[in-house]
Amino acid sequence: MRGRSDSRSEIALIGESDAIRHIDDLVRQVADSDCPVLIEGESGTGKELVARLLHARAPRRNKPFIPVNCASVGEGVFESQFFGHVRGAFTGAEQSMLGLVRAADEGTLFLDEVGEIPPRMQAKLLRVLQEGEVLPVGTTQPVEVTTRFVAATNRDLRQQVEEGRFRKDLYYRLNIVRIHIQPLRDRPEDVEPLLRHFLSRWSRHYNRPAIPVPAYVMEGLRSHQWPGNVRELASWAERLYVTRVPPEDLLAELVTERFGQADERGSNAPVAPPLLALRDLERWAIRRALEHSDSNLKEAARLLRIHRTTLWRKLRQYGMS
Repeated sequence: MRGRSDSRSEIALIGESDAIRHIDDLVRQVADSDCPVLIEGESGTGKELVARLLHARAPRRNKPFIPVNCASVGEGVFESQFFGHVRGAFTGAEQSMLGLVRAADEGTLFLDEVGEIPPRMQAKLLRVLQEGEVLPVGTTQPVEVTTRFVAATNRDLRQQVEEGRFRKDLYYRLNIVRIHIQPLRDRPEDVEPLLRHFLSRWSRHYNRPAIPVPAYVMEGLRSHQWPGNVRELASWAERLYVTRVPPEDLLAELVTERFGQADERGSNAPVAPPLLALRDLERWAIRRALEHSDSNLKEAARLLRIHRTTLWRKLRQYGMS
């Protein structure tokens, strides 16, 4: 599966792994429902993308999709921000405000980092989920809503429940359908289709010809751990177009960050990318030696621990002279 997108939307899940296929199938199954969905996964795995895909495939696709980072909403303004207020409800409330829940009425409210909601506000959010109504600040008249809630977290929400930092009843209410997104390191077969997607995107964005990525570089990318997940891969692809650095050198930087080691002069010298063919390994090593020696063949040969004649012969062999 290179990418399965809804015919009414450009949103698509890109990948060929069983994990991505399972998520895509699950989204199709529950999109027509209005039940809450809890999306779990490390930062950068694409939780908001899955939430948007749920919305795009639902009957409410033409209604608002409103994302909110719960960690960025302070406890003092949380109730007003989420549930709205009437004019004069508090100092500074010069006009009434709908609040996020009512602004997303008939649509979807995406609660990113839901585990960061203050405990006191968790009870108020639970009431909205259970009763389908909000109580704006400054009034005693509840307002009915049909907002769909999709929550996401990069934390272990169940552990937060056990530690008393997240309400058990709210957890169960949000966890009607659970979607877990595996980190990219656990699904290396998705790296290539994702990279092709990002290369195409940045080629259009920067109006530059597509940059080919050699097979041995792709193999190295598949073996990288990607601590930043899909977001890190997207950034790596963009750097190719912005910096114009060859793909093999950007791969070397990734490996250096992970396995950097001190050379004989005490500086951080790059190490070879993993799983290179011998020919490509030699070309990579020669290129790096030339860079470190400012193209001085004698110095480059010394760094490579080979005779200068041998270096000259290999330069001619690989068309680098």
